[in-house]
Amino acid sequence: MKKDNWLYTIVSLLAALVVFAVVVIVLQWSFTIAAVLAFCCYTGLSLLFSPMLRLAGINIEEMKNGNEIMTLLEEGEKDLASIKKIIDTSKDTQIKTKAQNVYREGGKIIEFIKKNPAKAVIARRFFNYYLDKANEILTKYHALASAGIETNRLASLKERTTGGMDSILQGMRLQFSRLISSEVIDIEADIRLLESTIKMEDS
Repeated sequence: MKKDNWLYTIVSLLAALVVFAVVVIVLQWSFTIAAVLAFCCYTGLSLLFSPMLRLAGINIEEMKNGNEIMTLLEEGEKDLASIKKIIDTSKDTQIKTKAQNVYREGGKIIEFIKKNPAKAVIARRFFNYYLDKANEILTKYHALASAGIETNRLASLKERTTGGMDSILQGMRLQFSRLISSEVIDIEADIRLLESTIKMEDS
């Protein structure tokens, strides 16, 4: 994000300098007019390039925990991408299956958060522990398996890795269930408010 912002700033500044040079040198207009046009160019491009962080039609930047939500999603998608690489390159069918299960469940939760960004805070454990730990364990196992360590040691490690993925998957499902439950509670609260409003209108 920060690198992109620096790039946008540099592009806007260069464009403004070009406008200034063209107005002064080529068109031979006054320095003041050139400066005003260059400033307008810089401001306009800065606004155009400024990333409007929106999810589900909501401006994330205006939310209380907007930066945290975007960071959680960015890190979560990086973990998912890393797990996907392991799925694509692993030659171990069992590990591949476990990784696919975690990838699918993690993807469902991230898609839910994108549609309901306010729920991201509830899902901190999913992002900061379950998904991150799944990526860490799978990456380490994949590296050792690719290096061809002793068969007996790898078999023992594989058993512990698959068991760990099962535990993580269970935790993810509980987390998703919690997210869904909170959404149901919110919907029920909205319905109760609507019913109360209608009763007030009738009275």
